[in-house]
Amino acid sequence: MSTKKIQKAKPTKLGVKGIQKKPSSKKPEDSMDAMFELAAETFRVMSAPMRLKIINCLCEEEKNVGQLLEEIDTTQPNMSQHLNTLFKAKILGRRREGVQIYYRIINERVVTLCRAVCTQIAIDSEIAHP
Repeated sequence: MSTKKIQKAKPTKLGVKGIQKKPSSKKPEDSMDAMFELAAETFRVMSAPMRLKIINCLCEEEKNVGQLLEEIDTTQPNMSQHLNTLFKAKILGRRREGVQIYYRIINERVVTLCRAVCTQIAIDSEIAHP
């Protein structure tokens, strides 16, 4: 049994400097800019309360549009628009079964992020969180 020494990352702003990165010919500033752009895009997609509700409904299992509409009070066109946005952002995957389209979470990091933020908000504001 070999023992590997684990090197701890130094705490920095947003905890990103001590992370092992793939070798790149880009300047570190370019990599950081790209990372912040991706983070901003994720937050933009997640900024709609309806999309957070959809993600919450899909955390346990895949569902079709009808099942989602039973749990979330909105119109079918509005639901479809938000599902398409989440699909294009590679947060949701989908599959067709007959005439039904089933959606599922394919980006677990987004679920983890949503849970962390919503849990902290619930704690800070004394709102019950499921």
